[in-house]
Amino acid sequence: MSLGLDLPRALAGAVEIAEEADQLSLAHFQAGVAAVAKPDGSPVTVADREVERLVRRRLSETFPGHAVMGEEEGGSLDPAVPTWVLDPIDATKNFIRGIPVWATLLALCVEGQPVVGVASAPAMGERWEAAAGLGARCNGEPLHVSAVDALSDAHVLHGGLDWFRRTEGHWAMLGTLADRAWRTRGFGDFWMHLLVAGGQADIALERDVQPWDIAAVACIVAEAGGRTTTWDGDPILEGGGVLTSNGRLHETAMAVLAGR
Repeated sequence: MSLGLDLPRALAGAVEIAEEADQLSLAHFQAGVAAVAKPDGSPVTVADREVERLVRRRLSETFPGHAVMGEEEGGSLDPAVPTWVLDPIDATKNFIRGIPVWATLLALCVEGQPVVGVASAPAMGERWEAAAGLGARCNGEPLHVSAVDALSDAHVLHGGLDWFRRTEGHWAMLGTLADRAWRTRGFGDFWMHLLVAGGQADIALERDVQPWDIAAVACIVAEAGGRTTTWDGDPILEGGGVLTSNGRLHETAMAVLAGR
């Protein structure tokens, strides 16, 4: 899987680059930035673009020969080439409204699977990191998913309600989850998946996700003992819907999402 890569070195390099990105992104956040709309209607700021340029430059210096795929400047996932997958500012809408829940996400993918993941949220004072076989940590402390094994005891997190409302059958499906779960909340973006990794939540689901949204957090969740797939159980980097769980509840959650 690792193609002979030195994963501890890759993780250390990713953390070092994230620290540099944090200084730049936090300065923009504290100063305040305006956003413009991209062709797909999503917002982008000068911080998104500057952070991506910085991270790409540092990756090329630290890991020559590796490819990069980023939200703002593109790229692709080639299974034959180790590829860094980058979201310079995940949760840009939070960022532009002064909400501190946003992060730079950086993952190394090998053969289509994330083997290193870093999620750095400097306005929250949090950094999560993991590498395949090395475990997951938040601010240096080990992360572990929960042991909850009944949906009736589960804390379920979801993304924005707009997608569920406009997609036939899914509003009712979300209602079924809410009825059967202990608690539901709409935290959204990277954070809800990392709350599953830390055991504060048990299931997280969202739709319309791109590889840069999920690669880093999927590695962290896996190393914390959890599971991340599409709603159908396929590999997550295919895009579309994403389901994260503590592993024990994954099949149960997939059944509800499938209307069973």
